[in-house]
Amino acid sequence: MEMKKTMGNKGNLMTQDPRQLLELARGWMKQGNTTVAFQLLNEAIKLEQTDGDKLVKGEITKEIGRAYILTGHWERAEDACQQAASIFLDQNYYKGAAEAIRNLANMKFQQGLFDESNVLCKRAVDWATESGDFQLRATILNTQGAIKSIEGNQKEAIKILRMCLSDFQRSGNRLRQAYVFHNIGLAQLETGEYIKAKSSLEEALSLALENKDTNLVEICYQNMAKLYLRLGDICAARSLIRPARELLEILKSPNLTADLAIIEAEAYRISGDLRKADSILELALEAARENNLLQHEAEILCEAGQAAIELGQPDIARSRLEAAITIFRKTGSNQLEKAVERLKNLEASAKREVRVA
Repeated sequence: MEMKKTMGNKGNLMTQDPRQLLELARGWMKQGNTTVAFQLLNEAIKLEQTDGDKLVKGEITKEIGRAYILTGHWERAEDACQQAASIFLDQNYYKGAAEAIRNLANMKFQQGLFDESNVLCKRAVDWATESGDFQLRATILNTQGAIKSIEGNQKEAIKILRMCLSDFQRSGNRLRQAYVFHNIGLAQLETGEYIKAKSSLEEALSLALENKDTNLVEICYQNMAKLYLRLGDICAARSLIRPARELLEILKSPNLTADLAIIEAEAYRISGDLRKADSILELALEAARENNLLQHEAEILCEAGQAAIELGQPDIARSRLEAAITIFRKTGSNQLEKAVERLKNLEASAKREVRVA
């Protein structure tokens, strides 16, 4: 798409149809060019035809809100989303209202304002239900499920994600079903429902392979390996690490590479090969720092601290765990508790040794 297709020689728009301008703006936003999208949307909103067609006005306003979200103009985005929802509700167009508030809920989620996001999601779910658009409702429920999971309420997350899954099944979206199955599996993993988690992750993997989504396939392998480690089945965990590594050659993802290194090191540590585990973690830590992966750096340090404990290197272990705790506190990670517990155990063990001596 080139700008000359929409502009005349003097920079004037060649079309005065607000619907055409709206679609052109959406096209530019897909390409990541919000500057041109804003120009087209602002021209469209000024047209006389727009005032006479409230639904088009609502759609243009909704897209202006989305463009503001993409550029980080949070207050302007909120105003536009709320205005679009109001226009749609005046026309009893519940789908449009649900989409506008869904976008706003996602923005609040990105900002970490989970309570506000959840309230908006509930409102959007009601309107999506009224519209009969199950795929739209599923996207909103997916955000709600993520909120509950982040808050640590995995049981409620699973309940919401199952409703989300049902909606994606009704709409026939099999790839989105795969992602929801995966998220359900992760929540079940956290609640210790390992057999159910295995079933959910296997279903996610099957659908990911069907849809040739290599990113999700790798993530499924990775989390199934975590599951097998929880179950103490080291052989099964390692059998999944191998195909996951092959996929990494395609994905070239530093994040997933770090995740897989942590799982592989844990598998070696549990099986007693502490030197191998420590070697893997050393390389992973270097890569995480090179790629500025702060959260992964902390996770690697936490696992490396445990490896050092088991290697009989308390000073190294203490240094690694303290560094991990410092980063976890900065990132607000839910793994902080694990790192603190490992450090407490290390200190308690040191005190016992002093008393024995």
